[in-house]
Amino acid sequence: MTRFQDKIAIVSGGADGMGAACVRRLAAEGATVYALDVKFDTACELADELSAAGARVTALQADVLDEAQFRSALRAAVRAESRVDVLINVAGGSAAGMIADIDLGVWDRLYELNVRSTLIACQEAIPAMRLRGSGSIVNMASISGLRGDPGWAAYNSAKAAIISLTQSLAWEEGLNGIRVNAICPGPVASQRMLATLPPEAFAKYDEACALGRMGRAEELAEAILFLASDQASFVTGASLVADGGLTASTAQPTDFGEVRRAELARRRGQAVG
Repeated sequence: MTRFQDKIAIVSGGADGMGAACVRRLAAEGATVYALDVKFDTACELADELSAAGARVTALQADVLDEAQFRSALRAAVRAESRVDVLINVAGGSAAGMIADIDLGVWDRLYELNVRSTLIACQEAIPAMRLRGSGSIVNMASISGLRGDPGWAAYNSAKAAIISLTQSLAWEEGLNGIRVNAICPGPVASQRMLATLPPEAFAKYDEACALGRMGRAEELAEAILFLASDQASFVTGASLVADGGLTASTAQPTDFGEVRRAELARRRGQAVG
């Protein structure tokens, strides 16, 4: 499949996880890809690996919390190709904290990581897309943006803001030929989760999904690339849920909440990002 043959794509947070899975899939389907990430060495390793196999992948240093650096990396990618066809905003982060006592610095940082970074990337890509009269943007939301969770209000509200931003952008840019959608993943097995959660938590996440397991980064990349591709040419302003059926039912294991509370206790006070 070559849905992205000769397309120019930018992926923020492209060094690992879902971002890297998107970079790999885009490259496999013929795109020229720019992988932006604060983890520059990891992004370079990915770019070198894929380039050695004949793909066109470039790594760029980009800390989304450093506006000047982030905008510079985005502009470098656009200038190098004189256009951008696909923008996938994966960069973000999470943090736990009860509403009554969460540190406002943590709250603000979380919004910078998720919402502000998405806004900045869109601001840099949209002018180039307007000139060509086409483009596709996919923003990283979450099923957490569709409902509340005790202890996760900052993350949930940030992801809800991304969903709202996506809808507004879809309306503002539709007549310019630009589609804007969001992906709402459920629990995805990742190195970060492996490093922070005990095995019993994984078991409960598996139980909470109708498919009996968490997702894989590669599966989420397929959903993201569908939204980014011309196969979704009449889809804009949408928030695609890809959660293994977790939100298909209000019924969850009775002790799933206990796992969430234990997770909160472990993560309280950890650095964001």
